[in-house]
Amino acid sequence: MQEEAARVFLVDSRAVSRVGLSVLLGREAGLDVVGAAADLASALPSLARLSPDVVIIDSQDLEPCSSAEMRLLIAGDAETNPKVLAIVRQLDQVAHSWQTAGSWGVLDNRASPERIVAAVRMISAGYRLVVPQRENEEPKAEEPAVIARAGLSEPDLEAIGITRRERDVLELVIRGYSNAEISEALFLSESTVKSHVQRMLDKLALRNRVHAVIYAYEKGIVRAGGSVGSAR
Repeated sequence: MQEEAARVFLVDSRAVSRVGLSVLLGREAGLDVVGAAADLASALPSLARLSPDVVIIDSQDLEPCSSAEMRLLIAGDAETNPKVLAIVRQLDQVAHSWQTAGSWGVLDNRASPERIVAAVRMISAGYRLVVPQRENEEPKAEEPAVIARAGLSEPDLEAIGITRRERDVLELVIRGYSNAEISEALFLSESTVKSHVQRMLDKLALRNRVHAVIYAYEKGIVRAGGSVGSAR
């Protein structure tokens, strides 16, 4: 039985950015962009009607308490309100306030398309992305967010039986590639890619691609930029 797609709503004052995110997420299996708005005030009626799972807010330099609509969206009932992913200009300056206010994730506006897709998948699956605080060190824009449940050591993929090709496939799955895109990147037929994906999921005892992304972050096998570490 096919799982229901995660419903995503976009809030961004720039039309070109809304279109770009809509195209990026709309071509991803398991993600469905159900609406978009230029600001939260005009978005709220649609949010109530469409009930999205994730709302992506391009906040520019806004703080999460900058408007009544923002406070209502973020600080409301966690069971009924959509999960908010904020895309910000100055990650080091505003990430903590967004996290404290109740957002499910914060990304720098220079984040790669693959990281945005991965973040949406994980947030829709119920995982919060946490930007770690460091003393006297500014977070790097392309450094992966940390899942709140992270902290496990890197597994020995070879011991699990994951082949080199299956690791290649896992890396591209984590980056948000579709089977067709993996086929093109690795010069394999799409049916072969599907077989590799299924075998990789079976060996790792994972249900689907979303869980593969979550697994990679939880086990610490994702490096900066979304690459998978080699088995030891």
